[in-house]
Amino acid sequence: MRRFYLQHAAIQANQIQVTGAEARHISSVLRLQPGQAVEFFDGKGAVYSAVLATTTKSLVTAAITAIRQDTDTAASSLTVAQCLLKGKKMDFLVQKATELGVHTFLPVVSRYCENHGDRGHQEQRWQRIMIEACKQCKRTVPMTIEPVQSLDLIDFSGFSHRLAAWEQEKETALPTSFLEQPGSICLFLGPEGGLHSDDLQLLRQWAFITFSLGSKILRGETAALAVMAIVQYLTGALQPSKVAAVSVQALVS
Repeated sequence: MRRFYLQHAAIQANQIQVTGAEARHISSVLRLQPGQAVEFFDGKGAVYSAVLATTTKSLVTAAITAIRQDTDTAASSLTVAQCLLKGKKMDFLVQKATELGVHTFLPVVSRYCENHGDRGHQEQRWQRIMIEACKQCKRTVPMTIEPVQSLDLIDFSGFSHRLAAWEQEKETALPTSFLEQPGSICLFLGPEGGLHSDDLQLLRQWAFITFSLGSKILRGETAALAVMAIVQYLTGALQPSKVAAVSVQALVS
């Protein structure tokens, strides 16, 4: 079933009204017709089952038939602090982090970053990619994407667990202390060129624990995807979702 974001929609009584780009997408691109069943999500965990009533380029309306609230199964929220990668690799990671249930994505500029694109354009594109990924994977609460920040200006004090993948770490595997003491996790991942000694010193000042992903040298996007999936599995974020059904009147009145 097709799912759409309610960012530009208004809920009045038991009806949803969609305008702008999303209305054009529904009517002109997907060519959905009145009578077809769809879903909408509001970015706060509520999912609205609805039946389309009218579909024009300027306005789409739908009658709400049911509402449910999805809950997060992860014991700890995960923030991925990813140093900028070249080309479209960051686009790929924004998409996959969204699908894997990462709470916050923090793009970082470190000493060896080679990504020098238009920051404003990049951030807008990442937001679009993230919303489209939410629709595809049925995620109800969008991932937060922070503005690009320089490593030396980031405050990491709010995280209970701070972990950094480092290609030169020879002894420590991925720590799992977050299983014994659930809390917010910051997972730091470097750029293609690796971590400069100054970057490493900053991370250690913030009490990051460096860990190895094995003896093989992984590409930046491979390392990020692998460790995101591992951490999310361990914290329970990849467990089946718990869904609570709620009556229409309870949420729209």
